[in-house]
Amino acid sequence: MMKINLSKIKQSRFYLIIVLINFIIYGNSLNNEYSLDDNIVVDGVEKVEGGLKAIPAIFTTHHAIDKKQSYGYRPMVSLSFALEKQFFGGLPDKQSLEDKKRKDKLTQANISHFINLLIYALTSIILFKFLSLLFKDYNQALPLLVCILFILHPLHTEPVCNIKSRDELFMFLGVILVLFNALKFNATNKLKYLGYVSLFFFFAILSKSTALVLFGLMPVILYYSNVSIKKIIICMSVIIVSVLMMLALKKGLLVGKGTRDLKFFENPLFLEHSIIDRITMGLYCSWFYLKQLIFPKDLSYYYGYSAIPIANWSFYQVWLAVIVYIPLGLFGFWKFLKRDVLGLGIIIWLGVMFAYLNIISPVVGIVADRFTYVFSLGFCITVGYLILKLFKVDLGKDVFQLKLPSGFVATITLITILYSAKVIARNPDWHDYLTTYYNDIEVVEESAKAHAMIANTLYTFVKQNTQHPNNINKVNDIITHYKRALEIDSTYLTCYSNLGSAYLDLKQDYESALPFIRKAISMDKNYLEANLNLAVTYERTNIPDSALKYYSRVIEIDPEFGPTYNMFNTLIAKN
Repeated sequence: MMKINLSKIKQSRFYLIIVLINFIIYGNSLNNEYSLDDNIVVDGVEKVEGGLKAIPAIFTTHHAIDKKQSYGYRPMVSLSFALEKQFFGGLPDKQSLEDKKRKDKLTQANISHFINLLIYALTSIILFKFLSLLFKDYNQALPLLVCILFILHPLHTEPVCNIKSRDELFMFLGVILVLFNALKFNATNKLKYLGYVSLFFFFAILSKSTALVLFGLMPVILYYSNVSIKKIIICMSVIIVSVLMMLALKKGLLVGKGTRDLKFFENPLFLEHSIIDRITMGLYCSWFYLKQLIFPKDLSYYYGYSAIPIANWSFYQVWLAVIVYIPLGLFGFWKFLKRDVLGLGIIIWLGVMFAYLNIISPVVGIVADRFTYVFSLGFCITVGYLILKLFKVDLGKDVFQLKLPSGFVATITLITILYSAKVIARNPDWHDYLTTYYNDIEVVEESAKAHAMIANTLYTFVKQNTQHPNNINKVNDIITHYKRALEIDSTYLTCYSNLGSAYLDLKQDYESALPFIRKAISMDKNYLEANLNLAVTYERTNIPDSALKYYSRVIEIDPEFGPTYNMFNTLIAKN
């Protein structure tokens, strides 16, 4: 039996413990470089490279922009990256593993990882303060245990270690601050806290639109806290007005229409689905998340099709989800109506998770580790409370001399060791693009996009490092992974074009290149890169008439694609 006198522990000590845990388990992530999708929002992105001068562009353009897509409005995240560029622009952007072995330098990417960790540590402190206020009728053991379980959970390695996922960190920090200040308003009746509710909601929603989860979380938290209907309506009205103001702001500032080309391999439900398809997929995903929340062993940067299959009623996971979640949901709702901690945890867990199950709307990637970030709080509340109750730890508000049974201490120690070890081992997997992709491919060997991402990254490396001694092996890997992606999803248009391009540019194997390039054009006759590749292939195989035809087609598709004119005119001059 262990005894702890809570009355002798100052709040500042709790904060220090929380920060230390954060840095102990995530410290080895600080030397990581850019990884998954960082090239879309920060790595070499012109919009944020200008530092403070980039602010007008940040607030008037979409968050992620490339040649074919532009989507999202997350100016707070882009602003944070611009500030990093402003104050740490003298550092190199990033460093390869080979360069690190010769001389390890501090990079801008390292700074970004440090800031992500600081945000997570700050979130952990604010979360503890929020939970202490939420569970004010209990002693500090409950909020502290829930907070520690949340910090330690390995599913959070993606939001912390993936710089791009700062949107998740900012959004959740804003959400917790909104809820905390709503409770403060209820406790004090001071209007300034309503102002903070609005302010932090703006911060959250301008970081990621999933902050709209507050429309569910706010009434749930306030009902549990026995807040009057009048005050619930006031707090919800503040959120509604803030949403309307945000929409007006976005409409007035944002230039250009958002576009995102959603593909079969990202989620088959984007193309053809019925409500029954969405339900069975949702049940499958809910079982997937339950497994990951309890046993977060096989983590991945991306899942998608067919790492996550098109589930139907024949899948045992679907029926297991029905068996587990229906009773759990009914029990949780019953306990929630009684304002029980267990009911609150279950409702937050299942309620927020429901939004990510593809039932309301399909989501990119089908499932993702980062999607669990908010609803894992409900899971941690549920588990933390159950452990305390199982070992009969007295949670009375006035209990200061806390008696912790040896079984409780052993259980928490085991969880801490296992989860911390997983986090520490997982952090280096996010070191850079290829490290992440190669480490996770065994987990998602059936994911078409995962294979394509490896091939795309290797392709860029070979083109930028033409004299690298391992290029022959890398070219073979490129072809292997593109072919594997096409085996999984025969509709993967860009893989046909890129595979043809790999044979054309990297192996000069024109005969092998032709069928893949032609297939891409047959799927999309306006595919500029495929038409250009076909023109180049015909030119190199000495079929000038066909080459001219497809050079002309490229010019027709995009008259501003300058290099084509030179190729076209040079070929005419030769013939």
